[in-house]
Amino acid sequence: MYDFKTLSPLDFEDLVRDLLQAELRVRLESFGPGRDQGIDCRCAMGESRLIVQAKHLAGSPANAVVAAARGEDAKVKALAPSRYILATSQHLTPQLKTRVRQAMPHAPLVDGDILGHAELNNLLGRHKTIEQQHFKLWLTSSAVLERILHSGVYNRTLAEMDLIRSMIPRYVPNASTQEAESILAKVGALIIAGEPGVGKTTLARVLLWLHAEQGWKIFVVDDIKEAYEVADANEKRLIFFDDFLGQVRLSLDLVRSVDQGLPRLLARVRANKNLRFILTTRDYILRQAQVHAQRLDPQHLANNQLVLYVGAYTRGIRARILYNHLFHTSLSSAERDQLLADEFYLKIIDHKNFNPRLIDHLTSADYVSISGTPIRTAVMTSLDNPLTLWEKPFRSHISDEGRALLKALYFNSATVPLPSLQRSFDRTIDAMGLPIPDVDRPLHFRAAVREVEGSFIALADRQARFANPGVRDFVGRAIGEDGYLKFALSTVTEYEEVYQCWQYFSTPNSRPKPGHPLTKAWYHAAERMISSCSGSVLERFMLVLDMYNDLQDDDLLALVRRTVQDVEESDADECDARDCVAALEAASSNLLPLADLELVKDVCFRDVAARLSSNGVLLTHDDIASIARSLRHVSDDDDTVNEAVKEALTDYLRGLDDTLGEITSLSELEDFARDLRALMKSYNVHSTEAERELERRGEELEEREMAEDDGRYVSRSANSIPETSSSEIRSMFSSLVKQR
Repeated sequence: MYDFKTLSPLDFEDLVRDLLQAELRVRLESFGPGRDQGIDCRCAMGESRLIVQAKHLAGSPANAVVAAARGEDAKVKALAPSRYILATSQHLTPQLKTRVRQAMPHAPLVDGDILGHAELNNLLGRHKTIEQQHFKLWLTSSAVLERILHSGVYNRTLAEMDLIRSMIPRYVPNASTQEAESILAKVGALIIAGEPGVGKTTLARVLLWLHAEQGWKIFVVDDIKEAYEVADANEKRLIFFDDFLGQVRLSLDLVRSVDQGLPRLLARVRANKNLRFILTTRDYILRQAQVHAQRLDPQHLANNQLVLYVGAYTRGIRARILYNHLFHTSLSSAERDQLLADEFYLKIIDHKNFNPRLIDHLTSADYVSISGTPIRTAVMTSLDNPLTLWEKPFRSHISDEGRALLKALYFNSATVPLPSLQRSFDRTIDAMGLPIPDVDRPLHFRAAVREVEGSFIALADRQARFANPGVRDFVGRAIGEDGYLKFALSTVTEYEEVYQCWQYFSTPNSRPKPGHPLTKAWYHAAERMISSCSGSVLERFMLVLDMYNDLQDDDLLALVRRTVQDVEESDADECDARDCVAALEAASSNLLPLADLELVKDVCFRDVAARLSSNGVLLTHDDIASIARSLRHVSDDDDTVNEAVKEALTDYLRGLDDTLGEITSLSELEDFARDLRALMKSYNVHSTEAERELERRGEELEEREMAEDDGRYVSRSANSIPETSSSEIRSMFSSLVKQR
């Protein structure tokens, strides 16, 4: 039984219309709340004239429906319908129905045409398609929550699902929802692209929740490798990778990873009906990545029908977005009244910078409490110049410690464990020159977290992240305006901090030149990072080498030599294919003096070859092939490469049975077997057992595919909403105005 409390009055009216259309088998003309003298829906057939009125009164006292009926009686008298249906979300008893009829003497009402909570639930049971379409009705029901909690959703993913649950009531279905579902149904994978704040992640989150309700296990991942690891097609799994090319600016590391790993993953998804993969990215980052990655070429993506660009909202959709945010708002009544008075809401809806993320912030009590200005002023200032959304709260309304926390978070990974963030916070306190004794810093850290949680940052599973990319955009801009980077460089120590600082400083479009004033500061930051042994030896080597390539400083050259020595002396007990390939590329393409260049190439070649030899069981056959190609590019020592690949392949083939168990379609197995056999042939590796295992897995998959039923995801999107005039918007918002 639904209580309808997750629905706004507009949502409730749409539900009533669709249920009655299905039950009566007629088409109802819809007018919306207050649009046409008491008519929400009507149907005229010859002399017969049906009028429908919907009253969303869930949780109201019993007298509310009687009072509402009494208020409609004069309108009904003027309309003179032949049949009148009153639908309400309130519980109705026989006695209450009698009182409703008595309150409307001019309405041709019978008890059967007074539909309350029980009657509407009965109609939902009779018309399951309507129930499915109105997903906001059931997505946060206890039954769905119970199903999701037992669907294998854990840790970071569970935190993501908690966030989705809270935003569902404010979501407005639109054409993008149906288009996204259509792409997923066709190819199993979807890239959602658009400008910042237009609703890319929101759309993805709704799709996650819809799939979770149907029994799909949800996995939130941070890289392609992790996505591939959880892409087990033995059960229904949906994988989500937000900002897969970088959150604010293009990450060439991510591009390299995507170009190498995405094709295999998409092939697996396309071949398995039990897998879905959703990615999001800002459109300008996608365009930049397409310059560097063949797999992201526009023609390649178009041929695979993977990309959905979002952000174009009709006036009616914008009106509904604002309406739902105000109906479900955490603002005080006085603040909401200010936005409704004098039709101020029309200015918001029609503003050129209308943006779902802006609306979410501007109707949030968390944001308004730190904005420090009257709500109308805050709204119009932010709409006129969205870049100032966080300006006054950041500059005037949070403490120095709060600003220190945000700066520390900026120069870290996207999600940071609180203990790591606290250490960065301590260093940021020093960089900002704040006089806080060491003994008091844990207390100040906890206070800063409490101060900015909910507005600037979000916490989940004892990890912190920015509440959304827009906040991170602003903090990055503030760091630039304040010239804070040079102060940050005086204290940053961990690899991630130094790496993020360098990414901020040296962008693809603005590479620093030799003799830059901050060169010595970069040297000292890199020296602290090396001394702390933070990051892997290859990561430290590549970062310091990148610094030297741009700044051409002798002290940095000394650090390059030091990191090369660390690489030479390190154990080959780990082998990240992406780092190995990137290190070999860096070793063969740099501005080092010739003697150093040859040393670096030799050391990296021998180090990566040793890693490859020792870690075949940890790699994929694609990883082995990729590392081998890079090794050959650096050196003509074919014997070493051949020996390393043979050892890696031999090691890899020992675990082939487990790898084959992850392959769940004949088409994927055929592609896998073709590539593996080609690699084995190239390096003269033979294995009768591997051939038997490939043949055995093929027979198993052939039997399974013959017996499988189709268990694909079912689309449940609501109908699209037509364009809306100003008078219709005024009527739409009249139900909110009446609550003032």
